[in-house]
Amino acid sequence: MRLPKLTTGALVAAIALVPATRVAADGKDFITGALIGGVAGAIIQKEVRKKKARDAQIQQQQRARTRATAPTATYKPKPRKYTAKKAYRPSIPATTEGREIQSALTYFGFDAGTVDGRVGPKTRSAISNYQRYMGYEATGTLTTFQQHLLTTSYLRAEAGGNSTLGQIAALPDGTRGLLKLYRQDLASGTAQRRTLTPEPSVAYTDL
Repeated sequence: MRLPKLTTGALVAAIALVPATRVAADGKDFITGALIGGVAGAIIQKEVRKKKARDAQIQQQQRARTRATAPTATYKPKPRKYTAKKAYRPSIPATTEGREIQSALTYFGFDAGTVDGRVGPKTRSAISNYQRYMGYEATGTLTTFQQHLLTTSYLRAEAGGNSTLGQIAALPDGTRGLLKLYRQDLASGTAQRRTLTPEPSVAYTDL
């Protein structure tokens, strides 16, 4: 290790002040030599501490420069979650024709939901069931003939009163059986009306 010029000069000056003959002859010279050695050791330790402090400062600066030049992590935005928007569906208009179809379907046991005149999914499901029962293709949309048969059968059954109830009781399919029965009448070309003897009228007299 090299000592600074100041430290080396101080040592030389301290040694030069003590004559060589006196060191060898006198016991007090030993103490003087120890003092000189102590001063030199203190100076060396001080220089060592300074060097360590300088080295620590240099290392700290190097670490700071390393952190400053280190590449920063690239920011990756998280992908956004897009929710599918529901398609806007306009309100189904209520019509008198729609109410007639719903009433007829419900009467014959095909649940069309609320009779509101709006031919929605439930009504179309009922139409499909009606079509399957009658042996037609289940499209959910009535043809002109299918609609005519359905609504006229409903009106005819409603107008039949007790006659209709007797027919329903005699048919294996109950109320639905009227549809096939009335279709047979239409196919025969005679539009035969199946009616029973009307009930006798009841005369009301004053008591």
